[in-house]
Amino acid sequence: MPRKKNAAPKVESEIAFIEPPAPDEGSIPEQKQHFQLPTRFGAVPVDEAPLGWEVQTRRREVKVTKFQHAYPTIRLPFQEVQRVQFGHNEKFQISHAERSEESRKLRELFPTGANRLFFGDNLHIVRQLPSESIDLIYIDPPFFSGRTYNVIFGDKNEVRSFSDIWEAGMPGYLVWLNARLWEMKRLLKSTGSIYIHLDWHAVHYVKVEMDKIFGVDNFLNEITWRRSTPTGGKVKSKMFPRDYDSILWYKKSQPPIYKNIYLPYTEDYIKKFFYHDDGDGRLYMLQTVGDYSEKSIDEFRRQGRIYETKKGGLRLKQYLDESKGIIADDIWTDIKNVRQRDTQKMHERETIGYPTQKPEALLERILSASSNEGDIIADFFCGGGTTPAVAQRLNRRWIACDQSRIAVAITADRVAKAVEEKIGALFPMPDFTVEHWGIYEAPRLEAYGIVRFREFVVKAFGGRPESVSAVIHGVRHGIPLYVGEPSRRSRIGKDEVAKFAKAVYEERRANHGVMLGWNFGPDARKAAEILAARENKRIDFVRLSLVRLEDDEFREHVINKSKDYGPLLSFIQPPEVRVAARRVSPLTYEFDVSESISLNKDGVIANVQWDFDYKEGRFTSTQGYTFLRDKKTGRPVLVVEYGFPKKGECAIACSVQDDQGGERTVAQTIEVK
Repeated sequence: MPRKKNAAPKVESEIAFIEPPAPDEGSIPEQKQHFQLPTRFGAVPVDEAPLGWEVQTRRREVKVTKFQHAYPTIRLPFQEVQRVQFGHNEKFQISHAERSEESRKLRELFPTGANRLFFGDNLHIVRQLPSESIDLIYIDPPFFSGRTYNVIFGDKNEVRSFSDIWEAGMPGYLVWLNARLWEMKRLLKSTGSIYIHLDWHAVHYVKVEMDKIFGVDNFLNEITWRRSTPTGGKVKSKMFPRDYDSILWYKKSQPPIYKNIYLPYTEDYIKKFFYHDDGDGRLYMLQTVGDYSEKSIDEFRRQGRIYETKKGGLRLKQYLDESKGIIADDIWTDIKNVRQRDTQKMHERETIGYPTQKPEALLERILSASSNEGDIIADFFCGGGTTPAVAQRLNRRWIACDQSRIAVAITADRVAKAVEEKIGALFPMPDFTVEHWGIYEAPRLEAYGIVRFREFVVKAFGGRPESVSAVIHGVRHGIPLYVGEPSRRSRIGKDEVAKFAKAVYEERRANHGVMLGWNFGPDARKAAEILAARENKRIDFVRLSLVRLEDDEFREHVINKSKDYGPLLSFIQPPEVRVAARRVSPLTYEFDVSESISLNKDGVIANVQWDFDYKEGRFTSTQGYTFLRDKKTGRPVLVVEYGFPKKGECAIACSVQDDQGGERTVAQTIEVK
């Protein structure tokens, strides 16, 4: 039954277990001759493979490892922490009875039918998505312009990742980006295309790498976007001021979707060309009849659209009110940056509060030109959520991702707000989920049944879940695994050790098992020591920390790929949120969350969002209270003032994120006086 307009979406949570797709054995396109130097210039080596692409030769066997040596594949389960419902999701669920290849890919991409917003490392997330399943990708990766510029939200994961990018200069940046571009190419359908948004620092280097990855023949456009209108503000400069970004557009292989975008005529253009008038006020311009057939010309004549010159030539009347406009080319000067757009349209402010936010008009043009309704759009550097918000408004399916928990919270808030305020009644739309990869909310794990909890822990440990035995819950590299109870108060004792040891020995004929749990009693450890000494049965214990997984043995399958991957897997807790409200004047109140604390190791509060008109079950931040920063320190603003429009009882809510990935939303009711 359709949900009523403006009804609040319901929020649920669950864990999604997605089977990884089959590995893709793609290769780089054949490089064209323009990469080769003429013979007369001598034998100068030319690198035909993208940076980071590695070929190993062993005993006459050539093995392409692609980017695995730099970024090995890490497979971890997804944890669904939030579902925002709009009441139509059943229409978007793909039945298992539909056995076509397209249906299979849709089920893999949208297993619950909902659009998906991911928090985590995008490389490892895209590696777990099905090949040839996405129609259009737009990405706005961090520009190669310095660490400070790109660290926007201040999350631990954002800082770690961007710090890694700069370690080896431009080559390191290109290897980091190439590994992701290669996987995104795999995700695109044969008729799909990708737009990558860059600035002057790296666009020319990335263009060379994109030619190698996608093929030079698949390059379509370099779009120049002028971000703002000249205002005469700069009085002096040491060079011509830079005021543009570049957007590279490539196709996968087949001709992609493309629809002309028309821009309104300027007043000067109208005066120059549309100066004819039939006397009825309708302006028109004269065009040659071109290749029109005699039959078409006769039809135009009957419509009164043919103009005959004094010399007997024929012209076609093109009326201004019937003209679509001028076709947009690859120089875009009509889309202003967010701040300028907000100045022009104060009633439709887009600004969230961070410097690299892109205007919705820019994404609307790209999505309108290169996709149709119902197509699947992806943005794996979604930032504040412009791409999914526009995709939602234009009735496209979407996948989005960011490694900042703050960015994900802002995006979820923005999409929910767009649906409720602008497009909720226009067409049915699927729910959307917020899913974590690698950084898991420990309290939510306790809410799941024991079977699902054990499946999750086994997969996170790098094992394969099994339910053949009552006490053997999985296997990793042939070693049996045991998982304790979901409750963090639970403790594994000597009885569980004895039962597991017996099953390991009798059912698997093994002498090595691993027990995974939140806590272990001293009697359990003593029992394991006795078993190891007397019967040569070794039971290894791994402690699940409430804050993060301190034990490297649990994360061994991650760390043995690269020691730098250790932080990719951790368990976190939401922050403790304490809100103090104080009336400062009639209808105006001060709200203070400075007493809130992060419960994660080394964690600090990183962002606070406020909703001063909270509807139960739906948090949508109030304009101007989404991403507040102190102008001097750059730290989050923890004390704010708000003027209510009227007195009476009012529900408010705040959503708090820490820099470790923890997030909590609390609500309360106050009496406004």
